[in-house]
Amino acid sequence: MKRRVQSIVVLALAVAQIVTARLMVALDFGEPTEVQSALVSHPLVPYKTAFVIWGLIYAYALVAAVWQVLPRQKENAALETVDWNVIVVWLVNSLWQVWVPAIGLEWISFCLVAVAVFAGLNGLLKLRNELNLSLTEKILVAGPLALVTGWLTAACFVNFTSAMIWTGFGLDAGNAAVSAVFLIGLIAFGGWMVYRTGNSLYAAGLAWALLWVLVANQSRDHEPAIVAIAAIGIIAVIGIRVYVQWRKPQALAA
Repeated sequence: MKRRVQSIVVLALAVAQIVTARLMVALDFGEPTEVQSALVSHPLVPYKTAFVIWGLIYAYALVAAVWQVLPRQKENAALETVDWNVIVVWLVNSLWQVWVPAIGLEWISFCLVAVAVFAGLNGLLKLRNELNLSLTEKILVAGPLALVTGWLTAACFVNFTSAMIWTGFGLDAGNAAVSAVFLIGLIAFGGWMVYRTGNSLYAAGLAWALLWVLVANQSRDHEPAIVAIAAIGIIAVIGIRVYVQWRKPQALAA
């Protein structure tokens, strides 16, 4: 019964995050997220094309949510292991998409993303350390959680620097040197999590964000140091993932 209720909640939240993505725009309340982001633009904000990844995340999450609600999955150990992690991530996504247009990219918006990243990484590590997943489970249980968590890892750092600008509290992330320090921190933390989770889709979500930070600093902010660091970060993320696969073939791969 518990697993059944959880599966319905997961499905409902997979739909909710799609609805809330443009809900505030439809209600003509507040400012769209892209406008809020532009108000605090700095070298760590990815180029606008980066955000198309949300379409893939939403679609992937919905497919997985429909699959996990099927009767034959009611006793699936992998789903039971990470159901609450998935629920937290999709719920936070939905809340963030309402909060930011209404309030802005301040500290609560950062805290929401941080909670989602913690929940996502916790779920991926549990899957890695406690279970031997089937191919289907790697694709439909670990996969959606890994992709969104990889992207949100980068978003967490960006949201933090954006909150400093928004609130005027902390360092000036508009300064390239400050952004470079946070970018190095993101690469170090994200690279470590690629190693710990051993998940290709986590690495892909993170590398995608770094790619569009690179593009933004080629075409928008013109900060060659950020371009170089982002390029090194992409190579490092891919290299760590290949290393884990080579040294630990039992690693959770998606």
